[in-house]
Amino acid sequence: MAFDPRARVPIRTLPKTIDAACYNRVSLALARLGEPLDVEIMSLRIAVRVERKMWAAWSLVNDIPLMAWVDFHVGERGLHEPVPCQVCLYHFHAGLLMGHAPQLLAHALDERLARQHRGQPRAVTSLVRREGPSPR
Repeated sequence: MAFDPRARVPIRTLPKTIDAACYNRVSLALARLGEPLDVEIMSLRIAVRVERKMWAAWSLVNDIPLMAWVDFHVGERGLHEPVPCQVCLYHFHAGLLMGHAPQLLAHALDERLARQHRGQPRAVTSLVRREGPSPR
């Protein structure tokens, strides 16, 4: 049940920052796996629909909307800097999950990327010296 947070009124909206490594890993997964991505985080019993402009989470137990990360400000930041955003809460207990969910989401996407690339040859440049004259 992916829900659209734009069609619902949140209980509360909070400013939040997403760790740079977490945001970058999610962006990399979107670039390599396509958009949107549906990811289940079984340890929290939630599912997250990941899109470039929004991450929306809902409960796997009873299919209710929980929270959404929206309005990512990525324009003038370095890759090492946290990403400011807004978290919209749709359930009164969603605040308990919002701190752990982004890291667990990034970890789940890392595992999915690893599974996808497991059988593919790696493009690594050999460091063995070639025969012949030195390029210098």
